[in-house]
This record gives sequence, C-alpha cells and structure tokens, in this order.
Amino acid sequence: MKRIIVLTLLLLILAACGKKDKEQIWTTMMEADLYRVSALAGGRISKIYVAEGDEVKAGDLVAQLDDLDLRFNLEQLQASLQELEAQKQLFNTQIALAAADLEYQSRRQGRSESLYAEEVIPLQSLEDGEIMKNKAELQHESAQKNLRLVEAKRTAVQAQIKGLQKKIGDFVISTPFTGRVEHLYFDEGEMLPNMGQLAEVLNIQSLEANIYVSEEYLAQFKPGMPLKLRINGHSAALDAKVIRISNKAEFTPKTVLTPDNRTVMVYAVRLKAENPDGILKDGMPVDVVLP
Repeated sequence: MKRIIVLTLLLLILAACGKKDKEQIWTTMMEADLYRVSALAGGRISKIYVAEGDEVKAGDLVAQLDDLDLRFNLEQLQASLQELEAQKQLFNTQIALAAADLEYQSRRQGRSESLYAEEVIPLQSLEDGEIMKNKAELQHESAQKNLRLVEAKRTAVQAQIKGLQKKIGDFVISTPFTGRVEHLYFDEGEMLPNMGQLAEVLNIQSLEANIYVSEEYLAQFKPGMPLKLRINGHSAALDAKVIRISNKAEFTPKTVLTPDNRTVMVYAVRLKAENPDGILKDGMPVDVVLP
C-alpha cells in the first residue's frame, strides 16, 4: 500500500514538472548608434588627433584644417580696426576743439551784438563775428559726422572679424559624440570637401536591440521593466531594460529568431543595455530572458 502511495506521489510530481512553463528565450543582435563627424568647412587637413579604435568624448578634437590664409585676413582686419580706433580718437579731439571754439565764438558774438546795439562797433564787425560763429558750428558738425562714419566702419570691421573667427573655428573639427572612432576617411594632407564626412564614431556606452514578442507573451512586458542578456562565453548575465513597445503588430521578420517558427503576428519590443565594461559589441547575438 505504501509503495502505491509513493508511486502515486512520484507520478504527480512528474506531471507537475511536465506542466511547468518552459523558459522563454528571444534571440536578437545588439545595435550600436553610429554617428558621423563632418566638417562645416572644407580645406587641407593639417593635423588628425585621433586614430581608428580610439575612445573619444564629446568635445574632443578630431582634426585641424589649414587656416593660415584666414589668420592672415584676420590680422589685416584687426589692423584696420586699430586704424579706425586711432581715427576715432582723432575725431573726438577735433570735436572737443570745435566745441570749445564754438563756445568762444558764441560768447564773442554775444558781446558784439551788445556793442552793436550800443553803436560801439559797426555792422561789418557784427557780420564778421556771425561768419566766424557759423564756421565754428560747421566744423563741430563735420567732426561729429566724421566720428559717426568711423564708428560705422568700425562696426562693419568688427562684424567681419566675427565672421572670420567663426570660419577659423569651423576649421577645428571636434566630435559632438562620445564613443569609439570606427572609421577615418581621410589622412593628413588630404583635401576635405565642404560638409565632408571625416570620421564615424560608434556609441559603445549603451546598445539597443529589438525582440519580437507574440501576443501570448506581450502582457509580460512593460516599459522600464528589467531584462537579462545571455552571451556565449560570458557566464554572468547582463542587465537590460525595455524602453519601448510597439503599438502595432507585424509579421515576424524573417531574420529574427523567435520561440515559434511559424509566421505569427508579433510586437516589436525595444530594449537598451548599458555597456560600461565594453562587453557588448555592435552586431553581437544575445539571448534575452525575463528575470
């Protein structure tokens, strides 16, 4: 009797094990973002600061274009600016002198008008004084106009200097991205065309991938939920998380492996994995499992 009970329990355990859900595995390939580093201006490459395979951070220098002609033009404009500054000081002095002379001629003419009213001086002296006063006014106005002209020229030269400095800055090529230099398309001494692509930078800090989940398992996935990545040759599983779930069903892509080989409607689930140790590679196949 005891033997029958034991056999019955064993059968129940085996039946329970047979009903246990099989672990679901989704196989996919990791994808790294590839960025293009291009030049805003064209010219001869005088220096390249990186090599293929180098790790770079956003803002690091990649290359320097020959900007000697631009710097010569900048020196010329700066010299013109100094000349205009000297002219400005000269016209300020002329304005001060003309203002002093105008004030003197105005006082003198005021006295002449009083003397003429008392019939002390003739009309000719009064008219001569008026001419001197008008001449002083014209000189004062002329000096002010010359100053305004110089200031306008100075503003124009300053604008040209800013534009030239912008062009010189465009000749310094830096990367706006962090990652690894995957390709360099030019060597030092070669001519880089305007808006030409100089390098490609691969983002290896974090990688993404798609898995395709049937409706049967879709309810198990939520944005932000953790996932595990298994890699051949690496004993420990890596962490990942769901960042997006497609709202539209599609047919299983032919290049994607799913638990079911039949053509079914599936939903794309986008996952992202941080890669601080550089274990994950672009195009590396991984198995995705629920934690």
